Amino acid sequence: MKTTDAWRLSAIPYSEMAFKSILQNSNNMWWGSFGSGSSEASGREDLVKRALRIARFDKFIITAFVMVAAGAPFLPQALGASYGISASVTLSLAVSFALVVLYGVQTLSSFVTSGPSPVLSTLPLMREDVSLVNLLSFVRTSDYLVIGSVACQVFFVLLVTGSALSGLFMLLAGAMNSVVGVGVALWLSNVFYRNILGSKQGKRGGVLRLALLLAWGVVVLGIGVLFAAAGYLIPLVQSVLASPDALTGSILSLVYPFSLGISVGSVSQGFALSSIERIALGATVGYLLVAVALSRWSMTSVSSFPEGASIATSSGRAHETSVPLRGPVTAYAMKDLRAASANLPSAFLFTLPAFETLVILLIRAYLPALGASTLLVAMTLGGMVSLILPLVLVSSEGTGFDFAKTMPLRVRTIVFSKALITTAVFLPAVAVVYVESLLKPLTSPFSILIPIASTVAVAAASLLEVRLFLGFAPSGRVTFALQEFARMAAGAGVVLLPAIIYVAAYILTFNHSLAAGAMAIVASAEVLAVIEFVRQS
Repeated sequence: MKTTDAWRLSAIPYSEMAFKSILQNSNNMWWGSFGSGSSEASGREDLVKRALRIARFDKFIITAFVMVAAGAPFLPQALGASYGISASVTLSLAVSFALVVLYGVQTLSSFVTSGPSPVLSTLPLMREDVSLVNLLSFVRTSDYLVIGSVACQVFFVLLVTGSALSGLFMLLAGAMNSVVGVGVALWLSNVFYRNILGSKQGKRGGVLRLALLLAWGVVVLGIGVLFAAAGYLIPLVQSVLASPDALTGSILSLVYPFSLGISVGSVSQGFALSSIERIALGATVGYLLVAVALSRWSMTSVSSFPEGASIATSSGRAHETSVPLRGPVTAYAMKDLRAASANLPSAFLFTLPAFETLVILLIRAYLPALGASTLLVAMTLGGMVSLILPLVLVSSEGTGFDFAKTMPLRVRTIVFSKALITTAVFLPAVAVVYVESLLKPLTSPFSILIPIASTVAVAAASLLEVRLFLGFAPSGRVTFALQEFARMAAGAGVVLLPAIIYVAAYILTFNHSLAAGAMAIVASAEVLAVIEFVRQS
């Protein structure tokens, strides 16, 4: 079979893989109910079409974001900064590597569980042809990301250095970085779906899930910090790379991706290489061999699917199971946590408010004191981010509501359980603010009430949002979208109102104590009113 024919045919298993990946994660994502509300026949067809549209949209959006993230470290130099290019290349490679891995862990789930080969088994193809088509469908998963990020990096290197040799070396470094990223993503997908999904109730699965979740959050936080402080971070990294300490430079020249960044920078300066640059070039050759080995492993793993095996295989053994007794609200909350934490992208939403608050505080770290405006912005944005969770928790139910209807559970039990999770997820953001208050003085001691009032407002907003989500059945797609927007807007209004009251009270009185008291009173009134609404409805 010709490669062009195999590439055209690979669109079939790639579409199957994209659909399975979307369907596998659908109950844990914001678009989890994308197939509901239609008749059985038309609903299935609509589900497939919408899943493929979501996959294409997701791929284009992530590609654009990766290109922006890969080009951001070069902007200071493109605008006239005079320091070297090694730091910019290093940070660009690090960010693009992280994003390729994060995207790959989500999209390669179907490769490591079953592979796309069952679709091809119905076609009159030789085993070698099926292997080639599988391999090309695997390439399709990250082709736009790899091409976009590498092209962006090469463009900026050529723009800054004006050296064709530097651009060629950047092309090699970017390709190596992408190959390693895709290989690591395939391996992590194997680890996640074999050891975590296969042992949701075990301690091993919990530890691995927590480790991957924290790594996911650290990378996303790092990307946010990079965008917020690129102008300060890049000169700092460049000064470390140019440090007169030979030991520090030698160690960094061996570390990935510093070695690649130093190598690209050394090529842009000619062939008069220092000892550190020679070490970096030697390390780059070593990483090139690692990239080749990892690419061969990835191709071998993907091409082995025609034999009927998948990467993620594990033997199952019987274990003793204990079922602790809990109250209805707590038990339902634990069920929601276990269902949502089985997927990394949705599980990260549980830590997103704290990470978002930390990013806001880092952006304003130059201020000598922790002001009320900083607390209001951090807590309000953290609360707004938390309001994504009720939609995720409701969508994660799937057919779970059918089972819940057969149990002696009231609707308000489900509402309180999901609101309890949303409020608990917001508490780490409050903890981040209180830790920051220990490191910096407050402009007013009464501003410490802002996180408490914000927590009460988030509890009220989550109760209202979940109750609205469970209270109305949409009659069409437009109605469904409008109702979802109205529910989230209602929750956002509940979060914003106490902050607006604080600002208005302070403008009228210039007294932080009165403003904080008014904010606390409004938040308390909100939660009492919403609790009464949930009980009465």
